Amino acid sequence: MILTTGQPFWITERGLVRYPVLTEDVTCDVVIVGGGISGAMLGYYLTRAGLRAVVLEQRYVGAGSTSASTAMLQYELDENLVDLRKKVGVARANEAYLANLYGVHGVAHLCQHELPTDCGLRYCHSLYLASRPTDAAAVEEEGDARRGIGISNEFLPEAELLRRFQLKSPAALYSADTAEVNPYELTHTLLQQAQLAGLRVFERTEALRYEVNSGGKSVTLHTAGGHKVRAGHVVVCTGFAAADLVPRDIVNLHSTYVVLSRPGQADALPTGDAQLWETARPYIYTRRTPDGRIMIGGRDEVIKQSTFQNALLENKADKLEKQFQELFDQPIAFTRDFVWAGVYGETDDSLPYIGQHPDFPQVWFALGYGGNGTTYSLLAAEIIRDALTGRQHRYASTFGFER
Repeated sequence: MILTTGQPFWITERGLVRYPVLTEDVTCDVVIVGGGISGAMLGYYLTRAGLRAVVLEQRYVGAGSTSASTAMLQYELDENLVDLRKKVGVARANEAYLANLYGVHGVAHLCQHELPTDCGLRYCHSLYLASRPTDAAAVEEEGDARRGIGISNEFLPEAELLRRFQLKSPAALYSADTAEVNPYELTHTLLQQAQLAGLRVFERTEALRYEVNSGGKSVTLHTAGGHKVRAGHVVVCTGFAAADLVPRDIVNLHSTYVVLSRPGQADALPTGDAQLWETARPYIYTRRTPDGRIMIGGRDEVIKQSTFQNALLENKADKLEKQFQELFDQPIAFTRDFVWAGVYGETDDSLPYIGQHPDFPQVWFALGYGGNGTTYSLLAAEIIRDALTGRQHRYASTFGFER
Protein backbone atom coordinates (compact mmCIF):
# COMPACT_ATOMS: atom_id res chain seq x y z
CA MET A 1 0.00 0.00 0.00
CA ILE A 2 1.34 3.43 -0.99
CA LEU A 3 0.92 5.69 2.04
CA THR A 4 2.11 9.06 0.67
CA THR A 5 2.38 10.98 -2.55
CA GLY A 6 3.76 14.36 -3.55
CA GLN A 7 6.74 15.70 -1.64
CA PRO A 8 6.44 15.27 2.15
CA PHE A 9 8.40 18.11 3.71
CA TRP A 10 9.91 16.28 6.68
CA ILE A 11 11.93 13.76 4.65
CA THR A 12 13.08 16.44 2.22
CA GLU A 13 14.36 18.53 5.11
CA ARG A 14 16.16 15.72 6.95
CA GLY A 15 16.97 13.22 4.22
CA LEU A 16 16.13 9.53 4.24
CA VAL A 17 17.62 7.81 7.30
CA ARG A 18 18.60 4.21 6.60
CA TYR A 19 18.68 0.98 8.62
CA PRO A 20 19.83 -2.56 7.70
CA VAL A 21 17.74 -5.42 6.35
CA LEU A 22 17.19 -8.48 8.54
CA THR A 23 19.51 -11.21 7.21
CA GLU A 24 19.38 -13.80 10.00
CA ASP A 25 17.09 -15.37 12.58
CA VAL A 26 16.94 -13.41 15.83
CA THR A 27 15.52 -13.85 19.31
CA CYS A 28 14.16 -11.11 21.55
CA ASP A 29 11.58 -10.37 24.23
CA VAL A 30 9.35 -8.24 22.00
CA VAL A 31 9.19 -7.85 18.21
CA ILE A 32 7.61 -4.58 17.06
CA VAL A 33 6.02 -4.62 13.61
CA GLY A 34 6.00 -1.11 12.13
CA GLY A 35 8.71 1.51 11.94
CA GLY A 36 6.75 4.75 12.16
CA ILE A 37 6.36 7.02 15.16
CA SER A 38 4.48 4.33 17.12
CA GLY A 39 7.18 1.73 16.52
CA ALA A 40 9.83 4.24 17.52
CA MET A 41 8.03 5.14 20.74
CA LEU A 42 7.61 1.47 21.60
CA GLY A 43 11.21 0.66 20.80
CA TYR A 44 12.38 3.50 23.01
CA TYR A 45 10.12 2.78 26.00
CA LEU A 46 10.46 -1.01 25.93
CA THR A 47 14.24 -0.89 25.64
CA ARG A 48 14.51 1.60 28.50
CA ALA A 49 12.38 -0.80 30.57
CA GLY A 50 15.02 -3.49 30.08
CA LEU A 51 13.29 -5.55 27.39
CA ARG A 52 15.17 -6.85 24.36
CA ALA A 53 13.26 -5.42 21.43
CA VAL A 54 13.43 -5.62 17.64
CA VAL A 55 11.67 -3.26 15.20
CA LEU A 56 10.72 -4.49 11.71
CA GLU A 57 9.64 -2.07 8.98
CA GLN A 58 8.30 -3.27 5.65
CA ARG A 59 9.62 -0.28 3.67
CA TYR A 60 11.71 2.59 5.02
CA VAL A 61 11.62 3.65 8.66
CA GLY A 62 9.50 6.74 9.21
CA ALA A 63 8.77 7.15 5.51
CA GLY A 64 5.13 6.05 5.56
CA SER A 65 2.27 7.88 7.25
CA THR A 66 4.69 9.41 9.75
CA SER A 67 6.42 11.39 7.01
CA ALA A 68 3.06 12.84 5.90
CA SER A 69 1.90 13.74 9.41
CA THR A 70 1.45 17.37 10.40
CA ALA A 71 2.26 16.33 14.01
CA MET A 72 -0.13 18.75 15.66
CA LEU A 73 -0.12 17.65 19.29
CA GLN A 74 -3.61 18.37 20.60
CA TYR A 75 -5.64 17.04 23.49
CA GLU A 76 -8.69 17.76 21.31
CA LEU A 77 -10.10 14.80 19.39
CA ASP A 78 -11.89 14.70 16.05
CA GLU A 79 -14.99 13.82 18.08
CA ASN A 80 -16.13 16.58 20.45
CA LEU A 81 -16.21 15.61 24.12
CA VAL A 82 -19.96 16.26 24.22
CA ASP A 83 -20.53 13.90 21.28
CA LEU A 84 -18.00 11.29 22.38
CA ARG A 85 -19.82 10.92 25.70
CA LYS A 86 -22.91 9.81 23.75
CA LYS A 87 -20.90 7.16 21.90
CA VAL A 88 -18.68 5.62 24.54
CA GLY A 89 -20.09 6.90 27.83
CA VAL A 90 -19.16 9.84 30.01
CA ALA A 91 -16.36 8.13 31.94
CA ARG A 92 -14.50 6.75 28.91
CA ALA A 93 -14.93 9.99 26.94
CA ASN A 94 -13.58 12.07 29.81
CA GLU A 95 -10.63 9.71 30.19
CA ALA A 96 -9.91 9.84 26.46
CA TYR A 97 -9.61 13.62 26.54
CA LEU A 98 -7.52 13.59 29.71
CA ALA A 99 -5.31 10.88 28.24
CA ASN A 100 -4.57 13.04 25.21
CA LEU A 101 -3.84 16.01 27.45
CA TYR A 102 -1.38 13.77 29.27
CA GLY A 103 0.04 12.66 25.91
CA VAL A 104 0.71 16.20 24.70
CA HIS A 105 2.77 17.01 27.78
CA GLY A 106 4.37 13.56 27.71
CA VAL A 107 5.73 14.10 24.20
CA ALA A 108 6.88 17.58 25.19
CA HIS A 109 8.72 16.26 28.25
CA LEU A 110 10.33 13.56 26.14
CA CYS A 111 11.65 16.07 23.62
CA GLN A 112 12.67 18.76 26.06
CA HIS A 113 14.16 16.67 28.87
CA GLU A 114 15.09 13.16 27.70
CA LEU A 115 16.27 13.31 24.10
CA PRO A 116 19.46 15.02 22.87
CA THR A 117 17.41 17.30 20.58
CA ASP A 118 13.95 18.82 21.00
CA CYS A 119 12.90 17.55 17.53
CA GLY A 120 11.27 20.88 16.76
CA LEU A 121 8.94 20.62 19.76
CA ARG A 122 7.20 23.90 20.52
CA TYR A 123 4.26 24.66 22.78
CA CYS A 124 1.54 26.77 21.19
CA HIS A 125 -2.21 27.44 21.28
CA SER A 126 -5.24 26.08 19.45
CA LEU A 127 -8.24 27.90 17.96
CA TYR A 128 -11.22 25.62 17.36
CA LEU A 129 -13.44 27.62 15.02
CA ALA A 130 -17.19 27.40 14.55
CA SER A 131 -17.58 26.94 10.79
CA ARG A 132 -21.20 28.12 10.72
CA PRO A 133 -23.31 30.44 12.91
CA THR A 134 -25.34 27.41 14.03
CA ASP A 135 -22.14 25.83 15.42
CA ALA A 136 -21.43 28.65 17.88
CA ALA A 137 -23.70 27.31 20.63
CA ALA A 138 -22.20 23.82 20.28
CA VAL A 139 -18.69 25.27 20.56
CA GLU A 140 -19.66 27.09 23.75
CA GLU A 141 -21.19 23.91 25.18
CA GLU A 142 -18.03 22.01 24.25
CA GLY A 143 -15.90 24.54 26.10
CA ASP A 144 -18.03 24.14 29.20
CA ALA A 145 -17.71 20.35 29.04
CA ARG A 146 -13.94 20.51 28.77
CA ARG A 147 -13.61 22.97 31.63
CA GLY A 148 -15.81 20.63 33.65
CA ILE A 149 -13.07 17.98 33.58
CA GLY A 150 -10.29 20.46 34.27
CA ILE A 151 -9.18 21.38 30.72
CA SER A 152 -8.73 25.13 30.48
CA ASN A 153 -10.07 27.02 27.45
CA GLU A 154 -11.57 30.38 26.59
CA PHE A 155 -14.76 30.90 24.58
CA LEU A 156 -14.37 33.74 22.08
CA PRO A 157 -17.40 35.26 20.33
CA GLU A 158 -17.33 36.60 16.78
CA ALA A 159 -16.38 40.20 17.60
CA GLU A 160 -13.53 39.10 19.88
CA LEU A 161 -12.12 36.74 17.26
CA LEU A 162 -12.11 39.48 14.66
CA ARG A 163 -10.51 41.99 17.00
CA ARG A 164 -7.77 39.72 18.38
CA PHE A 165 -7.01 37.44 15.43
CA GLN A 166 -8.69 38.95 12.33
CA LEU A 167 -10.65 35.71 11.95
CA LYS A 168 -14.11 35.67 10.36
CA SER A 169 -15.72 32.98 12.46
CA PRO A 170 -18.91 33.01 14.55
CA ALA A 171 -17.08 31.73 17.65
CA ALA A 172 -14.07 29.69 18.79
CA LEU A 173 -12.42 27.94 21.70
CA TYR A 174 -8.93 29.21 22.49
CA SER A 175 -6.77 26.65 24.28
CA ALA A 176 -3.24 26.16 25.49
CA ASP A 177 -2.00 22.59 26.19
CA THR A 178 -1.10 22.29 22.50
CA ALA A 179 2.23 21.63 20.82
CA GLU A 180 3.84 20.68 17.51
CA VAL A 181 6.89 18.64 16.58
CA ASN A 182 8.87 17.29 13.63
CA PRO A 183 7.54 13.70 13.46
CA TYR A 184 10.28 12.33 11.22
CA GLU A 185 13.08 13.70 13.38
CA LEU A 186 11.36 12.48 16.53
CA THR A 187 11.01 8.98 15.08
CA HIS A 188 14.69 8.63 14.25
CA THR A 189 15.93 10.32 17.41
CA LEU A 190 13.94 7.87 19.52
CA LEU A 191 15.25 4.89 17.57
CA GLN A 192 18.85 6.05 17.62
CA GLN A 193 18.75 6.60 21.37
CA ALA A 194 17.15 3.19 21.89
CA GLN A 195 19.77 1.54 19.68
CA LEU A 196 22.41 2.75 22.14
CA ALA A 197 20.58 0.68 24.77
CA GLY A 198 20.28 -2.43 22.59
CA LEU A 199 17.29 -1.95 20.30
CA ARG A 200 17.69 -3.59 16.88
CA VAL A 201 15.98 -1.91 13.89
CA PHE A 202 15.50 -3.46 10.46
CA GLU A 203 13.87 -1.97 7.39
CA ARG A 204 12.76 -3.51 4.08
CA THR A 205 11.79 -6.50 6.22
CA GLU A 206 8.16 -7.48 5.82
CA ALA A 207 6.41 -9.43 8.58
CA LEU A 208 4.16 -12.02 6.96
CA ARG A 209 2.65 -14.04 9.79
CA TYR A 210 3.28 -15.34 13.26
CA GLU A 211 2.56 -18.55 15.11
CA VAL A 212 2.26 -19.25 18.81
CA ASN A 213 4.83 -21.76 19.99
CA SER A 214 3.96 -24.81 22.08
CA GLY A 215 3.09 -23.79 25.60
CA GLY A 216 1.60 -20.50 24.38
CA LYS A 217 4.24 -18.32 25.99
CA SER A 218 6.22 -17.30 22.91
CA VAL A 219 5.79 -16.71 19.19
CA THR A 220 7.70 -17.11 15.96
CA LEU A 221 7.26 -14.34 13.41
CA HIS A 222 8.06 -15.17 9.78
CA THR A 223 9.38 -12.52 7.40
CA ALA A 224 9.17 -12.27 3.62
CA GLY A 225 12.92 -12.81 3.46
CA GLY A 226 12.57 -16.28 4.99
CA HIS A 227 13.96 -15.33 8.40
CA LYS A 228 12.36 -15.87 11.79
CA VAL A 229 12.06 -13.69 14.87
CA ARG A 230 11.38 -15.61 18.05
CA ALA A 231 9.90 -13.46 20.80
CA GLY A 232 7.76 -13.51 23.88
CA HIS A 233 5.35 -10.98 22.41
CA VAL A 234 4.49 -9.24 19.14
CA VAL A 235 3.46 -5.58 19.11
CA VAL A 236 1.70 -4.48 15.92
CA CYS A 237 1.76 -0.76 15.12
CA THR A 238 1.41 -0.82 11.36
CA GLY A 239 -1.96 0.90 11.27
CA PHE A 240 -3.69 -0.80 8.35
CA ALA A 241 -0.63 -1.76 6.30
CA ALA A 242 -0.39 -5.36 7.54
CA ALA A 243 -3.87 -6.76 7.05
CA ASP A 244 -3.06 -10.28 8.24
CA LEU A 245 -1.80 -9.00 11.58
CA VAL A 246 -4.60 -6.53 12.37
CA PRO A 247 -8.21 -7.23 13.40
CA ARG A 248 -10.55 -6.57 10.49
CA ASP A 249 -13.29 -3.99 10.08
CA ILE A 250 -12.18 -1.63 12.81
CA VAL A 251 -10.95 1.26 10.69
CA ASN A 252 -11.95 3.39 7.71
CA LEU A 253 -9.28 4.71 5.37
CA HIS A 254 -9.03 8.40 4.62
CA SER A 255 -6.69 10.49 2.54
CA THR A 256 -5.60 13.91 3.76
CA TYR A 257 -3.84 16.67 1.84
CA VAL A 258 -1.26 19.23 2.91
CA VAL A 259 0.18 22.38 1.35
CA LEU A 260 3.16 24.26 2.81
CA SER A 261 4.32 27.83 2.28
CA ARG A 262 7.80 29.20 1.92
CA PRO A 263 9.83 29.95 5.08
CA GLY A 264 9.04 33.07 7.09
CA GLN A 265 5.48 33.61 5.88
CA ALA A 266 3.95 32.43 9.17
CA ASP A 267 5.66 35.28 11.02
CA ALA A 268 3.01 37.74 9.82
CA LEU A 269 0.00 35.61 10.80
CA PRO A 270 -2.46 37.57 12.99
CA THR A 271 -3.19 34.33 14.88
CA GLY A 272 0.35 34.19 16.29
CA ASP A 273 1.39 30.69 17.35
CA ALA A 274 -2.13 29.24 17.31
CA GLN A 275 -3.02 26.14 15.36
CA LEU A 276 -6.38 26.43 13.59
CA TRP A 277 -9.06 23.84 12.95
CA GLU A 278 -12.82 23.93 12.67
CA THR A 279 -16.14 22.27 13.40
CA ALA A 280 -16.87 21.40 9.75
CA ARG A 281 -16.28 17.79 8.74
CA PRO A 282 -14.05 17.40 6.89
CA TYR A 283 -12.14 20.35 8.36
CA ILE A 284 -8.99 22.20 7.46
CA TYR A 285 -6.19 22.66 9.97
CA THR A 286 -3.05 24.79 10.16
CA ARG A 287 0.21 24.99 12.06
CA ARG A 288 3.60 26.65 11.78
CA THR A 289 7.00 25.05 11.24
CA PRO A 290 10.17 26.10 13.08
CA ASP A 291 11.38 28.00 10.00
CA GLY A 292 8.16 30.00 9.81
CA ARG A 293 6.20 28.14 7.15
CA ILE A 294 2.41 27.95 7.14
CA MET A 295 1.16 24.37 6.92
CA ILE A 296 -2.45 23.88 5.78
CA GLY A 297 -4.02 20.44 5.77
CA GLY A 298 -7.41 18.85 5.28
CA ARG A 299 -9.92 18.23 2.48
CA ASP A 300 -10.00 14.66 3.82
CA GLU A 301 -12.05 12.01 2.10
CA VAL A 302 -12.90 8.36 2.64
CA ILE A 303 -11.03 6.04 0.28
CA LYS A 304 -11.06 2.33 -0.47
CA GLN A 305 -7.39 2.12 -1.32
CA SER A 306 -4.44 4.50 -1.39
CA THR A 307 -4.38 5.49 -5.04
CA PHE A 308 -3.36 9.08 -5.62
CA GLN A 309 -3.41 11.27 -8.70
CA ASN A 310 -1.21 14.32 -9.13
CA ALA A 311 -4.03 16.25 -10.77
CA LEU A 312 -6.22 15.64 -7.72
CA LEU A 313 -3.39 16.69 -5.41
CA GLU A 314 -3.05 20.03 -7.22
CA ASN A 315 -6.80 20.61 -7.04
CA LYS A 316 -6.87 19.85 -3.33
CA ALA A 317 -3.99 22.25 -2.70
CA ASP A 318 -5.83 25.04 -4.52
CA LYS A 319 -8.94 24.50 -2.42
CA LEU A 320 -6.97 24.36 0.83
CA GLU A 321 -5.34 27.70 0.10
CA LYS A 322 -8.72 29.24 -0.81
CA GLN A 323 -10.36 27.98 2.39
CA PHE A 324 -7.45 29.25 4.45
CA GLN A 325 -7.73 32.74 2.99
CA GLU A 326 -11.48 32.77 3.62
CA LEU A 327 -10.86 32.42 7.36
CA PHE A 328 -9.37 35.91 7.58
CA ASP A 329 -10.70 39.40 6.94
CA GLN A 330 -7.56 40.35 5.02
CA PRO A 331 -5.29 38.52 2.54
CA ILE A 332 -2.53 36.36 4.04
CA ALA A 333 0.76 36.07 2.16
CA PHE A 334 1.15 32.45 1.10
CA THR A 335 3.53 31.14 -1.58
CA ARG A 336 3.25 27.41 -2.15
CA ASP A 337 6.46 25.40 -1.65
CA PHE A 338 5.46 21.77 -0.86
CA VAL A 339 2.33 19.71 -1.50
CA TRP A 340 1.68 16.13 -0.40
CA ALA A 341 -1.00 13.66 0.61
CA GLY A 342 -1.12 10.77 3.04
CA VAL A 343 -3.37 7.93 4.15
CA TYR A 344 -4.61 7.57 7.70
CA GLY A 345 -7.17 5.43 9.46
CA GLU A 346 -10.14 6.50 11.55
CA THR A 347 -12.42 4.52 13.83
CA ASP A 348 -16.13 5.13 14.34
CA ASP A 349 -15.50 6.85 17.67
CA SER A 350 -12.18 8.54 16.72
CA LEU A 351 -10.34 6.59 19.43
CA PRO A 352 -7.33 4.34 18.87
CA TYR A 353 -7.10 0.66 19.70
CA ILE A 354 -4.39 -0.08 22.26
CA GLY A 355 -4.09 -3.42 23.97
CA GLN A 356 -4.78 -7.10 23.31
CA HIS A 357 -7.42 -8.73 21.12
CA PRO A 358 -8.86 -12.18 22.00
CA ASP A 359 -8.27 -13.51 18.49
CA PHE A 360 -4.53 -12.76 18.55
CA PRO A 361 -2.70 -14.49 21.43
CA GLN A 362 0.62 -12.98 22.56
CA VAL A 363 -0.02 -9.92 20.38
CA TRP A 364 -0.41 -6.32 21.49
CA PHE A 365 -1.80 -3.60 19.27
CA ALA A 366 -0.83 0.06 19.09
CA LEU A 367 -3.18 1.28 16.39
CA GLY A 368 -3.17 5.07 16.73
CA TYR A 369 -6.00 5.74 14.31
CA GLY A 370 -7.40 9.24 14.01
CA GLY A 371 -5.95 12.72 14.06
CA ASN A 372 -3.94 12.33 17.28
CA GLY A 373 -1.41 9.77 16.13
CA THR A 374 1.64 11.13 17.92
CA THR A 375 0.03 11.43 21.34
CA TYR A 376 -1.60 8.01 20.88
CA SER A 377 1.85 6.61 20.08
CA LEU A 378 3.23 7.78 23.41
CA LEU A 379 0.19 6.47 25.28
CA ALA A 380 0.46 3.09 23.55
CA ALA A 381 4.16 2.82 24.37
CA GLU A 382 3.55 3.52 28.05
CA ILE A 383 0.48 1.28 28.30
CA ILE A 384 2.16 -1.70 26.64
CA ARG A 385 5.45 -1.17 28.50
CA ASP A 386 3.60 -1.22 31.82
CA ALA A 387 1.60 -4.31 30.89
CA LEU A 388 4.74 -6.23 29.88
CA THR A 389 6.56 -5.25 33.06
CA GLY A 390 3.76 -6.12 35.46
CA ARG A 391 2.21 -2.71 36.03
CA GLN A 392 -1.19 -1.16 35.33
CA HIS A 393 -1.28 2.13 33.40
CA ARG A 394 -4.01 4.60 34.29
CA TYR A 395 -5.32 4.63 30.72
CA ALA A 396 -4.91 0.90 30.00
CA SER A 397 -8.65 0.28 29.67
CA THR A 398 -9.55 3.56 27.92
CA PHE A 399 -8.69 2.47 24.38
CA GLY A 400 -9.23 -1.30 24.50
CA PHE A 401 -11.01 -3.55 21.99
CA GLU A 402 -13.84 -4.33 24.40
CA ARG A 403 -15.65 -1.06 23.74
